[in-house]
Amino acid sequence: MTVILSLDIGGANTKYALLKKERGEERLITHGSIYFPFWQKNKEYPKLLRQIRTTIETNFGEITKVVFVTTAELADCFTTKKEGIKAISDYMLEVFADKEPEILDFAGKFIPAENATDCWEQVAATNWYASAMFLGSRYPNAILLDIGSTTTDIIPIHNRKVVAQGRTDLERLATSELVYTGLLRTNVIAILSQVKIDEKITRLSSELFATTADVYLLLDKISPKEFFVETADGKPFTKEHAKARLARVVCADTNQLTEEEILGIARQVLTEQYKIIRNALGKVRKRYQKNFRCEPTIVLIGAGATAIGLPVLNQLKIKNWLIAKEELAEEALNCFSAYALGMLAIQINTPKKKGK
Repeated sequence: MTVILSLDIGGANTKYALLKKERGEERLITHGSIYFPFWQKNKEYPKLLRQIRTTIETNFGEITKVVFVTTAELADCFTTKKEGIKAISDYMLEVFADKEPEILDFAGKFIPAENATDCWEQVAATNWYASAMFLGSRYPNAILLDIGSTTTDIIPIHNRKVVAQGRTDLERLATSELVYTGLLRTNVIAILSQVKIDEKITRLSSELFATTADVYLLLDKISPKEFFVETADGKPFTKEHAKARLARVVCADTNQLTEEEILGIARQVLTEQYKIIRNALGKVRKRYQKNFRCEPTIVLIGAGATAIGLPVLNQLKIKNWLIAKEELAEEALNCFSAYALGMLAIQINTPKKKGK
């Protein structure tokens, strides 16, 4: 029996999955996503890891192996990504040394955590690669559209192999395979710089007053239970507070703007964010069609798969798509990278049968 704990350590959220393989069958035991802002309290991270370990071992028994990927090395508490990889690997070793934690690299191999700093460029931000590697074994010709709370990954897969043009975040931003916009945490000012209010063009304040979470809540695209990060002002995630936050982006408040005017701002933000993701997906898809002479299946995962992904595909008139809920329940799609990582580790760590 193999029991693997896999972690996707992000700068804002740590996602985990516990998987078991027994009698030839893989099974997801539990999963979760925990908000942890690395930029504020990275040195407290071992405490969170201990909490995760204690909870899992208390409820589900002994862990065989621990594997991880991370994007938290980009957090500005670290001067360089190399420094971040070292710190995060050291935290993993502090809590899971007896489980010999390993990190995935861009060759699809698991590297011991103690060696991660020496090859930091090969292991930084490989969470998207884990998802694409795993899905490539199921969908041979596809584009993975992973819309998370913060970013959107657009990853081409051909003949079951990841064929992304970019590997680093910098390269992926340049090729439209990474778009820094998401369902919950994106600052409204990062999407558009002006809106129309009563037919007048009004510029936005360049402050962190409201995020896309407020937009999607006000437009009934998400519910409060789907919110798992901080609000811009630290106040509750309710429609009344969301209206106040969104009014603030034009230096106003709910006494100065009507509800319909605030909803109008929200609709304009939504429209522009759809356009940003639509344009990026269109570029990657066009390049795919040109290079491989076939039509890829669009595979949706992530917290924004339904609220953002489906409208974007509808606007592009794409009919060949699916939400990867056959692999993981739709409400757990935000943890897909951790799940995929665990599945890859199970395949590698399962003893091979002798003979044929």
